[in-house]
Amino acid sequence: MNKIPDFQTIMYPMLVTLQDGKPQTINEVVESLTKHFNLTEDDLRIKVPSGQMGLFRNRVGWTRSYLKNAGLISYPSRGVYQISETGKKVLTENISYINIPYLKQFKDFQKWQNSFSSSEDNPKEEVSLKKTPEEILGDTFKDLNNKLGYELLEILKNKPFDYFEYFVLQLLSKMGYGGIEESNFEVVGKSGDNGIDGIIYQDKLGIDRIYVQAKRWKDNKVQSKDIRDFIGSLSLKGTNKGIFITTSEFTEDAIKTTRMNPQNRIILIDGSQLVEHAIEFNVGVQIKKVYQVKDLDGDFFEEM
Repeated sequence: MNKIPDFQTIMYPMLVTLQDGKPQTINEVVESLTKHFNLTEDDLRIKVPSGQMGLFRNRVGWTRSYLKNAGLISYPSRGVYQISETGKKVLTENISYINIPYLKQFKDFQKWQNSFSSSEDNPKEEVSLKKTPEEILGDTFKDLNNKLGYELLEILKNKPFDYFEYFVLQLLSKMGYGGIEESNFEVVGKSGDNGIDGIIYQDKLGIDRIYVQAKRWKDNKVQSKDIRDFIGSLSLKGTNKGIFITTSEFTEDAIKTTRMNPQNRIILIDGSQLVEHAIEFNVGVQIKKVYQVKDLDGDFFEEM
């Protein structure tokens, strides 16, 4: 469980960090707040749901935005922050916490909030008290993909074995194993055997190959024996590279068996990972709608 504070909890400490009145860069502010909240390097590596930005830095950014729009801090220059006279007055009050309800007393904040809220009592606001807009958007995106992944996995579990094997090889090809042409992979297995279900040709001459085992199971987990059988099949082919994919899960023993043989380069992909890759590389799914999230171009305005 991460200990990164929500963006409202950061508000008061950020104002205190700027209390000496000197301009500070975002990096200086983040460093001070990192020490204040006793965050570790592991904490700082945690990303927002989109994975494009550190969660703590993102929350600091939104804290800064709220304080600025309430008139408690200002931006004397790009990426530099400074406490305002209003902010200094706030620190003289007998308080130790700043949150959105507190900021509503400031006219600048009311004006800013009314610019995007249809009413003062916005039912969506309660949902966003702990999370930044990026987090909410990321969570919504994640929920939609989880639902899509569940539906996709259920379809795959109920398709014939040969269809699933073809789906797996097409996905691996889209992921860059052997290119994207159908001639770069071949379905060779038969349902119920312990051999090879498919081959991916890494080069046009077919010299470099990756062998694939695909288990379309509804409930049964892949056992250690299944991994050993796959390793044996690879050995007969004179190789140690293989990918084992299933619509179910791998037991702990199966995972240990793979790790116990480091000379064998075997990748395990379970059902949840399978649909994640399928969604990412658009195999069996299609783009429904694209939303663009934009931000101000600071460079543009500095050039004016």
